[in-house]
Amino acid sequence: MSHKNYRRLLGVVTTLLLSLTRLSASEAASEFPLQPITTTVLCTVTATTNNCAAAGLPNVYGAKLYRPVGDVLGHAHVGIDITHDTSSYINFMACTTLAQRGYTVLCADGPFGNAAFSGQFAYYGNEQIVPTVASAINYLRNNVTAPAITKVIIFGHSGGGSLQPFYENVAENGPSACQRPEQIIPCVDTNLHNLPKADGVILFDAHPSVGFGQFTYMDPAIIVNANPPGNVSTNRDPSLDNFSVANGYNTTTNGGTYTPAFVKRFLAAQAIRNEDLLNQALALLQQERASTGNPNAMGDDIPFNIIGDTSARLWQADSGGANQSTSGLLNCTQEAHMLLKHDGTRPVQLVCSVRPPSGDAATGLTNASNLNLTVHIYLGQRTIRTNGRYSQTLNDITGIDWESAASSTLVNLRGVGNHPNDGNTTTPLLIVANSGHYFLRFDEIEYDNATSLDKTYVIEEGSVHGGTECTACEALLGLPQPSGPGTFGYFGDTFTRTSDFMAEWLNARY
Repeated sequence: MSHKNYRRLLGVVTTLLLSLTRLSASEAASEFPLQPITTTVLCTVTATTNNCAAAGLPNVYGAKLYRPVGDVLGHAHVGIDITHDTSSYINFMACTTLAQRGYTVLCADGPFGNAAFSGQFAYYGNEQIVPTVASAINYLRNNVTAPAITKVIIFGHSGGGSLQPFYENVAENGPSACQRPEQIIPCVDTNLHNLPKADGVILFDAHPSVGFGQFTYMDPAIIVNANPPGNVSTNRDPSLDNFSVANGYNTTTNGGTYTPAFVKRFLAAQAIRNEDLLNQALALLQQERASTGNPNAMGDDIPFNIIGDTSARLWQADSGGANQSTSGLLNCTQEAHMLLKHDGTRPVQLVCSVRPPSGDAATGLTNASNLNLTVHIYLGQRTIRTNGRYSQTLNDITGIDWESAASSTLVNLRGVGNHPNDGNTTTPLLIVANSGHYFLRFDEIEYDNATSLDKTYVIEEGSVHGGTECTACEALLGLPQPSGPGTFGYFGDTFTRTSDFMAEWLNARY
């Protein structure tokens, strides 16, 4: 089947029917004949042991290989690498579910996903995890047999959804892809040459950018010059406090119903505080370069501490409650997309999140919201610029200079998959978002910016960020919830539906 015909079929209702409510585990079976699998621990890394290089996986900090038994479905020649930027993913659910659907899956951890090593590294950019992804791809192609791997797909969830486009952009275009003049600082290209390219990319509820995430967490209510300084809970400007009941915060639900005037005031102050910190860090970097005479110094030894930068994200509290389609921030897509519904149908429609509010005053009003970084970590991975009026609405965010951050998912996707000088070939891209979370619009922006000639965007109904059923969403909306262990509520077995769709997409291409 051609890619064109397959894309036409994506809008057709499938024959998979799930019960509307209270499905049992047996009733919510996959539409695919699930295969028995083998799981092999390829290597482990602890504080005293590291056998990954000896196992053929240099720069890996723990790995498991998942394979179907017997290759009954004929798909085991397709290898999938699953790697995250800062968490261990060797036991991630998709490692199992995709292997059960016939694929060979290598789940590999980088240095920041391994507890024994994460504290020994300064995470200043995705370039530090690139060697892990390259090692996993090489292992699949060179060390796996019976059957041998002929195609490799890279899979990224959440922060891994920012890592993998970065990797593939650099693999396809070279280190210059992350050394653009628009960036705040260039990436370190030591390990970014001659990388093996992937044959496809799957992004699952992908993060738009670590730097952007930190930008939107910045608390503008903190009075930086207060005496004593740095008291997150008391030295606050009440007119900018998103955790204040007077401004619309609900301490019982951790939700917020903010007025347009407050939103405008808050976002303007948030942008100003971010710009002030960025200028401070750049000034420290220039001072180091001038004092050392080293124009390539990156500020690795310069402490850069930030008060209140982990929890003051406005849209998390302002979810719109039970009225997500008409209120709240960043809840809805702008265009119609395929929705993988609880009843097995796949309508193409505007989609809004069903998430409950997730404001975080418990952290935001304590010192747990403070960050202790270095200048390099901050400039390389923890910030982004604005390029105009920064604003958030029901279905959009504007004023972000996505080009300024090397970890920007949408910018990296512009460099993936469009090869006009190579027979007009492409790198297929699948993006799946979860409607029980808040990345719907962000993943839509990523999809719109992707240049792959074969790109697909779908949304799973009622799934949390990790992909499973959102029972809190069901409670918020007054929908039936699971009746006991092994049962599902209104949204059903969301991860099975997602895994089935991923398998369909893979089957049509490889």
